[in-house]
Amino acid sequence: MSAFRASDEDRERVAESLSADLLAGRLTVDEYEERVARAYRATTQAELEELAADLPREYVPAVPRRRRPLFGNRPFSIRIESPEQPAVVVAEAMRTIGPHLIRFGYVMERPSESQLVFTRRRRPAWTILVAIFLFPFGLVALMHQPRESQVFVNAISVGKGQTLVDVVGVATAGVRRALLELER
Repeated sequence: MSAFRASDEDRERVAESLSADLLAGRLTVDEYEERVARAYRATTQAELEELAADLPREYVPAVPRRRRPLFGNRPFSIRIESPEQPAVVVAEAMRTIGPHLIRFGYVMERPSESQLVFTRRRRPAWTILVAIFLFPFGLVALMHQPRESQVFVNAISVGKGQTLVDVVGVATAGVRRALLELER
């Protein structure tokens, strides 16, 4: 274990690796939130190493990601720092992010003090076309399940009056553009 002081880049690297472990199913959402909060409060390398000690991994230097095209439903992830408490940040997200998502057909589900979940269900266009052009047999196509897209807004207090806001999900280009504007 190293007693050297941790840098902001070290904390970010650990937070990103914990995110990968969450997506891989090695961590629950509660474990992830708790570990990320501890990562941003960590002052030494030893504290950071302890957070991932029970997780399989080799730390690989981060490679700059190539920007994906903005068209179509695509996954995205945005991190914003705020000096406000999580409840205030979530209320502000409802005021600023919520209208953009609602305009694009998302519905808010399961609001809480530190998390918002927006869901959009859309029927694929091919099901409607098949139902019209192959009537009455095409009506079976309408039994196809609608596509679901979700956007999560998570606010995590990292101490010292700082809150990290992660906005992640799958959304259309218009939603991603609106959210990128918030990041600036």
